[in-house]
Amino acid sequence: MKNLLTPKQVAQAIGVSESSLKRWCDRGLVPSMRTAGGHRRLPIAGVLQFLRQEQHRLVRPELLGLPRNAGRGSLVTDRAAAGLHDALVAGDEELARQIVIDLYLARHRTSAIFDRVVSPAFSRIGSQWECGDVEVYQERRACEIVLRIDHELLGVLPEPGPSAPLAIGGTLEGDFYVLPTAAVELALRESGWQATSLGSSLPRATLAAAIDSARPRLVWLSVSHVPERAAFVEDSAALYESASAVGAALVVGGQALSGPLRKQMRYSAHCDNLQQLESFAATLVERV
Repeated sequence: MKNLLTPKQVAQAIGVSESSLKRWCDRGLVPSMRTAGGHRRLPIAGVLQFLRQEQHRLVRPELLGLPRNAGRGSLVTDRAAAGLHDALVAGDEELARQIVIDLYLARHRTSAIFDRVVSPAFSRIGSQWECGDVEVYQERRACEIVLRIDHELLGVLPEPGPSAPLAIGGTLEGDFYVLPTAAVELALRESGWQATSLGSSLPRATLAAAIDSARPRLVWLSVSHVPERAAFVEDSAALYESASAVGAALVVGGQALSGPLRKQMRYSAHCDNLQQLESFAATLVERV
């Protein structure tokens, strides 16, 4: 997507006159800024927030750098999950973007989009891979597509304020799944946190160093694969101590966290999905 747009681009994209759009800007309905030369420019993040709030229909979404048919697709999440699955398996990135952006414009939170649409789509892809109906390259390609969409959504979310609480997280060494921790970053950012995913397969020592340096309010540990159970339990316990030392909550979640494994761990909260994580994160802010 384009970061800054002209009033003409936005007006044509949503099917209104340029003078009407400028009046909305003057009233503060659509955020705008002035260049050094005095020209008005509209940040894409502010434009999309306006479209979400007002439920304004897009006429020419491609002028905003969006898929050509964005804003015209189905808004039902179960149907969207099936459509996203088919698009990802086929490697149709444009259609995948359209499905996700349509849901975002329809006021679905990014946590709900991932929980109800992206996660079911990948669950089905995983089952097909185990049965030999989907190739490894198709699953990997699907992950890359969704990571790019995730990054695109990050770019259009409002920037957290200077007093926003800090959250960091990632996966421990041997867990190379990038998408879940990237999704956590996105969900917390939409909830107003200064959230940063540190990536995947991180040694315990470097995660502990990051906690000590950043002194966050929340630390998340995404767990999609556990190479060695005893080492994982030891590492997660050490991270709990590191988080506690700076007054942070350690939140864990992921498909590899079975009940028996969790009984051996120390953590502040376990969340089955992103929406639960959002709810727990809100309680931390309320306590401040």
